[in-house]
Amino acid sequence: MKFIPYIAAAALCMTACTPGSEDAELGPLPQVSFTVTPMPNRPNKIIVENTTPGTFRWFWYNGVSTAHVGDRPKDTLTFAEKGEYVISLRAFGRGGSATASQKVAVEGIPNILKGGDMEAGANAHWTLLNTGGTQTSIQFVNGKLVFSNTGNSNGAIYQALTVKKGIDYIFSGKVTGNGATNSWFEIIIGTAAPVQGSDYSGNKFLSLNTWSNCGKAPFNGDINDIGCDGSGTGKGGVIRFDADGTIYIVIKAGSSGGTLGTGGIQLDDVRFLEEII
Repeated sequence: MKFIPYIAAAALCMTACTPGSEDAELGPLPQVSFTVTPMPNRPNKIIVENTTPGTFRWFWYNGVSTAHVGDRPKDTLTFAEKGEYVISLRAFGRGGSATASQKVAVEGIPNILKGGDMEAGANAHWTLLNTGGTQTSIQFVNGKLVFSNTGNSNGAIYQALTVKKGIDYIFSGKVTGNGATNSWFEIIIGTAAPVQGSDYSGNKFLSLNTWSNCGKAPFNGDINDIGCDGSGTGKGGVIRFDADGTIYIVIKAGSSGGTLGTGGIQLDDVRFLEEII
């Protein structure tokens, strides 16, 4: 008999807590809208602002990445290169989510590196570096810079650039290869001038290194995504300098007990973008 009050209370709760037929229904899908404003003196940045009433969550897409790149009602989108981009906003309201898009023209930030497209005449902007010993073959072929060998070798190519203190620079470059063995492919950013007949070391910024398990299987993409060694690994190519001055972009490749693979390693679309201040 002592359980009867609890049973009665449970029955009362079941009656009182059952949803009624007059519960509020979901609202309509939001009519998504937003504004786009170039950031003053920042040609690679766009300010976006939600103008959709009744929304509580916002996903911004920049037309480059498939993932959303912002989640605030007012946000800033950054673009590395000049071009037209389709910016989209997915806004969430009581009735669910909907998306709207706008096409925008972005000026981008300047590429201060010369001859990065590797097309005819690009070699005029680069200096071949003999690092001592057997030289890696480095040639401009059909719009690509090709590093190749048939055995142990080393060699580099470089370009001097003037940089400014305290602003961001972004390095990127497309690398393609069929898989190397016991080899390296390095982007070194140093302050010392290269010397012919001597190996070059410094800030190894990005690297394909078969001993670190990248570059062994076929690859094709941005070295920022494929590289697995160096101080810039996982940083999207961003580097900042502590002083104004001259730096050297040195691209070095070679093998020790292996090769750079069939057809070698090809490099194209190299950029060193300077953030405008």
